[in-house]
Amino acid sequence: MKKILLSLLLSASLFAATEYTAKVLETMSSGGYTYMKVDDGKNSYWIAMTQRNVKSGDVIRYSEQGWMKNFHSKTLNRTFDNILFAGDVAAKPAAKQIAQTQKSTMNSDYQEQGTLTIAEIFKNRDKYVGKKVTVKGKVTKGSNGIMKLNWLHIQDGSNFQNMNDLVFTSTQKLPEVGQVIYATGTVVKDKDFGYGYFYPVIIQDATFRSKK
Repeated sequence: MKKILLSLLLSASLFAATEYTAKVLETMSSGGYTYMKVDDGKNSYWIAMTQRNVKSGDVIRYSEQGWMKNFHSKTLNRTFDNILFAGDVAAKPAAKQIAQTQKSTMNSDYQEQGTLTIAEIFKNRDKYVGKKVTVKGKVTKGSNGIMKLNWLHIQDGSNFQNMNDLVFTSTQKLPEVGQVIYATGTVVKDKDFGYGYFYPVIIQDATFRSKK
């Protein structure tokens, strides 16, 4: 039960994910997960979700949780060059449009000397792993006391391959949603919280301030 509750908390509180509608091209299930090759109208790629009954030709909806490169499934004995770990989305009427990938935008109206854009961090995450970075942006969501940490989502108007929402974890009191702040912390990539939830980039040990 604790695992189920934690999974629900993660999916409901930590992610502000892009939603997609896509057609299933191939599918296989193993180890509690269903792996599907899908076509979202612009690109085809593999996704993984908790195990379910789907077949080729089905149209499914899902939310983006995190991409993994060179992911090896032990139960399938197969390595996926790129795979998206995806979550369920709440049902919405007449939602059969194919989601379109946003055009990458590397610049931010908030960027100042000494700060990085969210797009820059996602694009060059290998370069910044283990380093302290500062982002200036608007708070879009906050969640307190999950796994003894407070979680903050920030956006700054930049976007790299549909990744425009950066998550910060902290023990500090969170700013209010809608505030424009400076957030500083250490870059961690491919963070796995279990239960199928992965962050391609997350900023840990974060501190927040309203002035430079």
